[in-house]
Amino acid sequence: MGARRHLLLAGLLCTLAATPALAACPQELAVYEGADGSGALEFAGGGAGMLSEMRLLYDGVEPVTVYLSHDETHDRTEAMIPLNCPEGDVTGEELAACLVYQGTVYTIDGDGVGLLPPPGEAAATQVFLPNLLPALWNNPQFGDAAPKEPPAEIFKLSGCQE
Repeated sequence: MGARRHLLLAGLLCTLAATPALAACPQELAVYEGADGSGALEFAGGGAGMLSEMRLLYDGVEPVTVYLSHDETHDRTEAMIPLNCPEGDVTGEELAACLVYQGTVYTIDGDGVGLLPPPGEAAATQVFLPNLLPALWNNPQFGDAAPKEPPAEIFKLSGCQE
């Protein structure tokens, strides 16, 4: 029994060594799962350390692209979900008509609510997208592409893309 226990322990240690430590994962490569079990969130770096977008992933639905921008005035990351926007140059009025969600991306940890870490820094343990549920759930702009379950607003760190 002792040899079997050592084999199991060695296998576990090899598995852990092959998995990148989540704490060392940079924010731009972080992967999250919905805290309530629905959906996932995957960051996609824009190259050269830029944090340009993330994707919301739901079973049976095409990924929903969320565009990120830095609000210089308030020094925070803003998320926008345009849906079925016209191609090419879009006016502010056209963008407003096809924007289904816009809000600040927050983090939640033991100290409370904070702002999203910049690219290159360790990923937040939880990400909070306030009011995402009412913006996406049963939104007619999605048609048949809408999430089948109510979308989560809080996502827990579950992996790293590299």
